[in-house]
Amino acid sequence: MLPARIMLCLALALGAQAADRPRLGFDVHLDTPLADLKADLGGKVGAGASFLATFDLGPALSARPRLDVDVQRVSRHRRAGRDHTEEVNFSSVGIGADLLGTFAGTRERGFYWSAGAGLQQWFQTFSATDSGSSSSRSRTETRKNRLTPWGAVGLGCQISRRVGVEVRDVVSRYDMPQGSGLQAPFSDGATEARTASVLQTGVIFRW
Repeated sequence: MLPARIMLCLALALGAQAADRPRLGFDVHLDTPLADLKADLGGKVGAGASFLATFDLGPALSARPRLDVDVQRVSRHRRAGRDHTEEVNFSSVGIGADLLGTFAGTRERGFYWSAGAGLQQWFQTFSATDSGSSSSRSRTETRKNRLTPWGAVGLGCQISRRVGVEVRDVVSRYDMPQGSGLQAPFSDGATEARTASVLQTGVIFRW
């Protein structure tokens, strides 16, 4: 956890020292699970969004603080013969920063690399809806999961001043509850630390 904190503090400090106004932006991305997370989600692809601020540190280097929100569906099923639906989702909120370096070209166009670190809070949410009675009933419960450092490496291409594409591999840890996969999200028993590797493929918009 210490190396991730050091890298995060360094990137944020460098960003704070940048003289130019930051370029604000956001991205939308698909989350392809790998490692243990792929097995626990059955390979289902999730989605997420990030809010970004990019500070120029030099001719070919930038710092990019970020706030990430991601959601993956674990399961969804309807009970036979009833209008009763249950759904389990796995989600996370993360904060951190990336360092970006251009391979060639300028910040307005061309390929670049990224390396980042931060902290991530995982959640598990169970939702149940029964619309078969005269009055529809629903309930939602959320359990806070593991707070963990994350690390990421990626490659991107700035297509124009305002639009780019990027692929990142984000690695962190999460708690798997007792039971079958993530089907028992509210067990109070001991949990097992698992490895989450998520391949994020996204489009970045900035202004």
